[in-house]
Amino acid sequence: MPCILGLDPSLKKAGYVVLDIDKPDTTVEEKGLLKTSTEDGILVQRLVKQASQIESLLIKYNISFVGMEAPYFGGGSAEILYALNQFIHKMYFDLGTYVICFPPQMLKKLVFPDVKVSEIHKPHMIDRAKTMLGLQGRILAEDVADAYWAGIFGKRFYNWHIRKILSDQDLGKYEFDTFKGTHTFVKGSQKGITEYSGIIYRENELFFDFKEIKRRTNNATQSAKKIRSLKRDPSLQK
Repeated sequence: MPCILGLDPSLKKAGYVVLDIDKPDTTVEEKGLLKTSTEDGILVQRLVKQASQIESLLIKYNISFVGMEAPYFGGGSAEILYALNQFIHKMYFDLGTYVICFPPQMLKKLVFPDVKVSEIHKPHMIDRAKTMLGLQGRILAEDVADAYWAGIFGKRFYNWHIRKILSDQDLGKYEFDTFKGTHTFVKGSQKGITEYSGIIYRENELFFDFKEIKRRTNNATQSAKKIRSLKRDPSLQK
């Protein structure tokens, strides 16, 4: 059956979880860490290796949908994470993959919708993942736990937006707002203006259909070539 990749990307150790779309959330096909080190070479070599390791998983399981935690670019490794993100997205583009990205704060709230995000910390995410997977008393890397949750909510988005086997009513309130949320101002200078904050309205920011992006890019390239040919030889218009 189709599988989804849950991913928490980083250069040193990226957490990943492979989920079968039709199996319970308590079942994973494979999980672990994709590692690189200075022994792999200079930065660009490590970036290439990490993107290649992720690509190998997509090919191994014939995965066309990825749920990933969006990198946080506010820390000291912002430039490296940005570079890694671009290398990974180039790989998604080449493969025509569908990708949904969950910013860290959003992912925490999806797991604990009734808790203030400032009160949700790594141990909470790990402990809840351990409970789901029956791993209490065993070690679960925080990167793998985050990848698991990115995969789980990627899977729910996939079943709601792509397969349409989940309805709006099947989503929790925060989950619905995350996927499809809008807000219309009722007073003030913005009265009557509607903000579209849900992920489905944030194409090429939080979700990417790289197969469609690739198709549009190819069409645009072909159109540009045709226009250039017509300019060079107007007789081709006949």
